[in-house]
Amino acid sequence: MCRDLEKPVVLIIDETDQAGNYGIFIKFLGMLRDKYLKRQKRPTFHSVILAGVHDIKNLKNKIQPDTMYQYNNPWNIAAEFSIDMGFSPEDIRQMLSDYEDNCHTGMDMDLIPEIIYEYTSGYPYIVSGICKLLDEKIPLMEGWDKSRSWTKEGVLEAVKLFLNEPGTFFDDIRKKLEGFPGLRDLLDKLLFNGSHIPYNQYNKLLDIGIMFGFLK
Repeated sequence: MCRDLEKPVVLIIDETDQAGNYGIFIKFLGMLRDKYLKRQKRPTFHSVILAGVHDIKNLKNKIQPDTMYQYNNPWNIAAEFSIDMGFSPEDIRQMLSDYEDNCHTGMDMDLIPEIIYEYTSGYPYIVSGICKLLDEKIPLMEGWDKSRSWTKEGVLEAVKLFLNEPGTFFDDIRKKLEGFPGLRDLLDKLLFNGSHIPYNQYNKLLDIGIMFGFLK
């Protein structure tokens, strides 16, 4: 298939963390690596994307020392992904500018994006969730309308609603904290005790917190 198709073939594997619990999956990744190294002689996938994996090192640690992949393993061909997937204040401003062109709410285009960023750090799901509340739910509340919702007062109301609404987002956060009790204790010290914890790239808990997007 890879030889005959005109366009490059990309293989996407989902739920990688779960599949990583099975030795056969680790051997499958080793086979993909072997195909990649011989790609000049034998056509193969242009790229392999592992989705649903928190950290490639988690899978690497599951490789047993007595396997054939101990020294010749698939991880040393992984590429670093350094693109910031979060929204900057300017990104939020651009989105709201397009929205304002259609809805004419009269919002302050300098103030509102900055406030939304201040409460979300640009985390895409939270930015979208708050904007959705400002568009759909806040204007329907008693004493509110579209113009009033897109104010500082409206953003604060949306944040309050977002935090109180149940959903898979907070379930996922809770699950991660239960899986890493050390990280939970560290965040507790930062948030509630005001502790100062120096950044150290070799501190595993800080590394995990940054990976999950809990820390910057």
